Amino acid sequence: MRKLSLALIAAAAIAISFSSCKDTYIDPTQDIFVKDTTTIGAYAKAQKLAVTTIDYGVRYVITQANPTGKLPSVADELEFMYTISKLDGTVIDIAARDTAIYFPYGLNAMLPGLEAGFSKVREGEKAIFLMPSYAAFGTSDAVGGKLPANTPVRFDVKLNRSRSEDQQIENFIERNKYTVAEMQPTGLRVIKTLAAPSGATLIDGQTVTVKYSGSLLRATKPFDTGGTIDVPLGRGSYVPGFETGLKSLKVGEKGVLVFPSSLGYGANIRYNSNGDVAIPPYSPLAFTVEIVSAK
Repeated sequence: MRKLSLALIAAAAIAISFSSCKDTYIDPTQDIFVKDTTTIGAYAKAQKLAVTTIDYGVRYVITQANPTGKLPSVADELEFMYTISKLDGTVIDIAARDTAIYFPYGLNAMLPGLEAGFSKVREGEKAIFLMPSYAAFGTSDAVGGKLPANTPVRFDVKLNRSRSEDQQIENFIERNKYTVAEMQPTGLRVIKTLAAPSGATLIDGQTVTVKYSGSLLRATKPFDTGGTIDVPLGRGSYVPGFETGLKSLKVGEKGVLVFPSSLGYGANIRYNSNGDVAIPPYSPLAFTVEIVSAK
C-alpha cells in the first residue's frame, strides 16, 4: 500500500470528529472555511467544472459515468486509484494503475471528503472531488510535508470496484485457487488443503489441539500466528466462524476457514500489542488451521 494510504488511515480521527455533525458542525464565518470554499468555488468556475456540493462542503463532478454501476454500501471494500493535487495544479501523489488501494467505505477509515465523495460514485466511474482542508488533511502538513496545513485539495479518482463481504470472500478464494469443500448458510467456507478421511470426527465437548494463523483477506502477513492452542468445542470461547469451522474438519486434516464478519468480530475493532488496528470493523477473515489431536 502506498504512503498516502497511511495518511488516509491517520485521517480517520478527523473523520470520526466530523462524522455525526458534517456541515452543520462548521461555523461558516470561520476564516479558513470561508477561504477554502471561496477558493474552491473560484477554481471550479475557472476550470468549468459543473460541481455539486455535498457533505463537508465537498464539491464533486462525475467525469466518466457508468449509470448501471453499483453505488457503495456501508462496509463495502472500495478498490480505487487517485491523483491528489493542490488547486494550483501541483500533483502531490498518484496511485498508479497497478497500485490501486483498498479501504472499507462508510466506517470512517478514509478522509471525510473521500467518504462523502464516494457516496456519489458508482463502480467504473471517474470523478473529481474538491475538498476544503478540514475534509481533507486538516491543520497538519501531510503527504511527507508536500501539502501544507489548511490546504484545500483536488482528488481525481476512479472507483474500480465496490465489494461486499461475500464478494471479497469469493475473490479471495478465486485468487488463491481454493476449492470449497463445504459452504454453510451462514457464509462460512471450509477449504480442505489436506484430507484425512480416516481421522476422528470432532464434536462438542472435546478439546481440540489446533495449529493456526489468522489473516485479513488482503493481508500480506497474518494478524495472529498463535502457534498451537487448545480449543474446547461447544463453549463459545472463540469467534463462531473459527470454532464452527473446526468441527467441519477431522483429526489430521488441514484447511482454511473463511467467513464473514458476522461470524468474526463484526463492527468491533481489534488492536495488536502496539495499539495499531489489526482487524478493522466488518472484516471477513481467513484462518489456516491444522487439527493436531482431540480428546
